[in-house]
Amino acid sequence: MYKISQFANMTGLTQSKVRFYEKYGLLKVHKEENGYRYFTRWDAFRVNAFRSLLEYGFTIKKAVQIIDKKQSGSMFINSLEKKKEELQIEINIMNSRMKKINKALSLLNSKPDNNFRIEFMEDYLYVLASNGIDFDISNENRTELKCFADVMPIASCARIIKKDELMGGSKSTNPSYCFALPVSEEHLLKKCDKRKIKRIELGKCVYYQRKVCRSKSQTIESYYDLFEYLDKYNLRIRGDVILFPTFLNLDEYGNDIEILYVPIEG
Repeated sequence: MYKISQFANMTGLTQSKVRFYEKYGLLKVHKEENGYRYFTRWDAFRVNAFRSLLEYGFTIKKAVQIIDKKQSGSMFINSLEKKKEELQIEINIMNSRMKKINKALSLLNSKPDNNFRIEFMEDYLYVLASNGIDFDISNENRTELKCFADVMPIASCARIIKKDELMGGSKSTNPSYCFALPVSEEHLLKKCDKRKIKRIELGKCVYYQRKVCRSKSQTIESYYDLFEYLDKYNLRIRGDVILFPTFLNLDEYGNDIEILYVPIEG
């Protein structure tokens, strides 16, 4: 049997870490009559097994649960398979973050003449957080919104601009706020009511990068450059537009940087 100081030296743990793991149930408290803690070699074996599980990415709580269960090869395989799936999602999220950072840097450093181009975009799935500025629907869609939020930044904050509002001659648009996800990542959405998830068809689009202050972003005048581009190349809008914010300048002393994908005919 080993005192806490000896056990800490044996395992490479600090004494405070030993006490911490006691609270999580990894180490069972053995006490002598005088009240001193003591540990056995089996406790050291548990620490080694525990560390191996941490290396796979299991949480402290999950690692202790695995150790305390009756050992089964098939059970451990299932745990590893599930952890592998979780880690792959984390890898995808980190890769997505890196892409978005690189894209934001490119936009911030881009020249004014790079505002328009033709791109072919995959469709997006989205769930509404508002109808225009009415956010009551967010209560109805709360479960679905959380599903999308859990896989950000693979999912993104976005706005949907109705074609009829954009082309109907009104003085302003009233975009709806949403969370959006490429259709190729639909498998990430779990426990969602698919009836509440909508799809925006993109395909051939005008990519439109614009910088505009928040107070003017919904006015029709703020879309005049887009209308001129469409007229110049004889292009017609096919459906609703999706807008992705890249930089939000909330204090009105600068401009938001937004990317719009405008579906076009042809």
